[in-house]
Amino acid sequence: MKKFLLLTILISLSAIGFGQEVETVSERFHYRYLRPEQKQEQIQKDNEERQRNWQEELAAMKANLAEGQRVSDNVKVEVQTDVQDDNLIISVAYETLVVADAADDYALGKYTIQNSNACMLMCSFLKGKLENDLAEYLKEGTKVDAKITGATDGTPIRSKIAYKGEYGDFTDKPVTLNGEPYQMTVTQKTGITTNGQLAFLRTQGVEDFLKTQVEPLKHTENTFRSVAVENKEKGGGYRRVSVEMTIRGAFADVEPEKTEKP
Repeated sequence: MKKFLLLTILISLSAIGFGQEVETVSERFHYRYLRPEQKQEQIQKDNEERQRNWQEELAAMKANLAEGQRVSDNVKVEVQTDVQDDNLIISVAYETLVVADAADDYALGKYTIQNSNACMLMCSFLKGKLENDLAEYLKEGTKVDAKITGATDGTPIRSKIAYKGEYGDFTDKPVTLNGEPYQMTVTQKTGITTNGQLAFLRTQGVEDFLKTQVEPLKHTENTFRSVAVENKEKGGGYRRVSVEMTIRGAFADVEPEKTEKP
């Protein structure tokens, strides 16, 4: 049975010299000349280097944010990449190191990505990686799975919060809520009355961004899964979002050439 390699990807930046024409060589191209066991070993080695480089780029991106988009040093943003079978997996997440000092994430009752500088940084980084570094893995028809987790803290919603319908109305949409299957309903008419609805809408902000702002994902076959978490603890550090993306069969069609290596 043919296995596929699963790689979870987080975003990074790429640069090109001004006024220079640079010939890029596909990363996947080099795997064609390797025996299967060599190919697996090289893919894993390349992935380890990718993750190190991306984490450094993400840290530099965070440090150079413009005023008004800054994310405090109290917020740690991480990217992890993994290769399993023949799939590429990318995960981007952030956490608040000292929850009592949280000041950069969603305010109470807010759900769009523009309401969180940390989420905006995460989405911008992911967009850059998918459109540049990973573009060769995202050819038309590629299957991509995205799991988006949105969370709230334990502050109760005492009066209905208006939902402006930015992402459409949802009736009995299958999601995961606190680890269990759930049918989520939230419309402009119902508004937001539970933390579960609020956590779900935070996932929808990221899903909408990926669908509308990331060019390669307009041509791939995408499956989005929403996971809503209602934390019991209170504090801005519990109001957050994370993304895990799997590019299925990223290396499955890389076969050895019958000709000798030039």
